[in-house]
Amino acid sequence: MELKETILENNLQDSFKALYQHKNMDNTMKSKFTSTEHNKTKYEAEVEYTRIDWFLPRIMFMLFKKAHCKHLDQWANDFKEYVETIN
Repeated sequence: MELKETILENNLQDSFKALYQHKNMDNTMKSKFTSTEHNKTKYEAEVEYTRIDWFLPRIMFMLFKKAHCKHLDQWANDFKEYVETIN
């Protein structure tokens, strides 16, 4: 899969926002980082699909939105585990 990433906001250490473009769909993702007690960071991600051109993914997304959200949650958890292991 080939994606084009365009950085829209780069306010690290607080937030990061990017546009991801694929030939069949576009989405934006905003990541927010908040310090918590015990030198930990809370990571929040917000994904918004702005364009889905291909018929099958559009139907799948509409019918199985919860399954897609589970996939995003799993991706966020995997990212969190990875980041926590490099410290």
